[in-house]
Amino acid sequence: MAEVVREAAALAMASVQDSATIPCLLNALKDHDARVRSTAAFALGFIADSSVVVDMAEFAMLEKDTAVQRSLLSASFLAMQRNGMLRDPNAILYYLERNHGHEQVRAADALRRLPDSTLKSITAEYSALFDTIDPGGTEAMLIIGLGRTGGPEAETLARRYAQTDMPLSLRTNALRILATSDAAQDDVLYLEAAREGALGTVAVEGLYLRYGPEHMQVMAAREAALDRILATQLLGIASRTAESDRDSMLATIHYQALNDPSPYVRAAAIRALPSRFGVLTRTEALDLLVDPNAHPMVRQAAFNSALLDQHAEHMRQYQQMIRPERSGRWSEHRSPMLEALNSGDAGLICAALEQLLDGGGDPDSIVVSPALERTLRGTLRPLEDLEALRLLDQVRTVQPNDPPTPPAPIAFNHPIDIKRLLALKQGQRYRIATAKGDIIIATDVNDCPGSSLAFDSLVVAGYFTGKAFHRMVPGFVLQGGCPRGDGYGGMPWTLRTEIGRTPFTAGSVGLASAGRNTESCQFFITHSATPHLDGRYTRFGEVVSGMDVVWRLQVGDVMDSVERSE
Repeated sequence: MAEVVREAAALAMASVQDSATIPCLLNALKDHDARVRSTAAFALGFIADSSVVVDMAEFAMLEKDTAVQRSLLSASFLAMQRNGMLRDPNAILYYLERNHGHEQVRAADALRRLPDSTLKSITAEYSALFDTIDPGGTEAMLIIGLGRTGGPEAETLARRYAQTDMPLSLRTNALRILATSDAAQDDVLYLEAAREGALGTVAVEGLYLRYGPEHMQVMAAREAALDRILATQLLGIASRTAESDRDSMLATIHYQALNDPSPYVRAAAIRALPSRFGVLTRTEALDLLVDPNAHPMVRQAAFNSALLDQHAEHMRQYQQMIRPERSGRWSEHRSPMLEALNSGDAGLICAALEQLLDGGGDPDSIVVSPALERTLRGTLRPLEDLEALRLLDQVRTVQPNDPPTPPAPIAFNHPIDIKRLLALKQGQRYRIATAKGDIIIATDVNDCPGSSLAFDSLVVAGYFTGKAFHRMVPGFVLQGGCPRGDGYGGMPWTLRTEIGRTPFTAGSVGLASAGRNTESCQFFITHSATPHLDGRYTRFGEVVSGMDVVWRLQVGDVMDSVERSE
């Protein structure tokens, strides 16, 4: 029993990730119980302190249990990666070729993140990996970096993996690489894929970058599209090369932007033209931006539309404090920012603050005056609008070349109901019903009790019914559960980040957050293995059936119901 407690304590340290626990965890590497030693190594890897890398390597050399030894080597590799110590491609290749499963995926992730110059120097070795590695997750990860290796080998391999008989994770990443290719033979790959969900979205993104397809070909793809958002985006692409039909196409997009019953289609229509000239006039965009009855996604799109014609230098200049010689010239460019900051809407405030932070770090360039900051802090709610408050903290403290100031810790505010937790079984299943099919997930109650119980409570309360998936990044995640419907909302409580033993593989279910211990009601499902999320986000479940549905779902698709599935 004592071993179980020590193992649980070591696992808890993986969630805390405080360097103050390092001496205790190093001592636990001497524990007589192999499970305790293995879990201590697991926790040390996520603390990722460079000072313990050598210690773990020495423990690995002395360790007689092969499972614990693998845990130590894995933790050492992770700590080195997160401390920027993995710069030698040969060392990463050595580790990749001698591992399998998620550990090999982790090595592939480290390899593809090396500088372009390094990847180009190992083009032959990188390309040769595709003949020897584990199929699936490792291939998909390596394809992401394939385009940065340069040379004809990259396009040849990408073309092979972009074919219709390949798994979706491989096709998605391969299409990204070929998007900048001038080869007309590749046009059909994008036109045929632009139908639905994640694959369709990456195909449309590729068509934005390609100028080969004629507008009639794109219109044919639009007719075949199963997602209305993709159909709208394809209409915008077709309008680039259309001549006689262009005005009617633009009129259709404009009508959708102002009148479509789906706020997600409206937002897509506002962003449908792949140029600096928006669908909406500046006045129309500003009218939508300030309309409190408009859906948050529409207001976000309108804000971006109002800023569309402003280049990076414009952005910097209208961020500057009002000066006599500039006040007249730039006053009209300030209005979208000020309208957003004064809107009282957390999402718009976030969007404006992000623009400020992206525009440069010069402290006298920030338009958030002390009076406006006080107004914003009086408007924003402490927990529901936590992301906006943290962005406001960054804007206030930003200095040239300085690292960001760590956010203030969140006080524990959502205790676990032990009685209800004990009634929740490990692997509890839930059915997410959508118009495109059902997804069954199972939760990891043992490793993530607080998160699993919070999710169950929201399900029992019927919270998720009618909520939309507001975010989808092809090959990465599908995300939903936001009370606002745009990703900037949360509950009046937060959860502790819980790091379990199971890594983020394809079909993992995690909780979105704005930093450690800020998780709430938004959850995501991974399309592919995502090792960079390990130790940073709570992974509290996995898809046990319905991954094909996950891939077909699009932004704006709704959860018709989410219920327990016995």
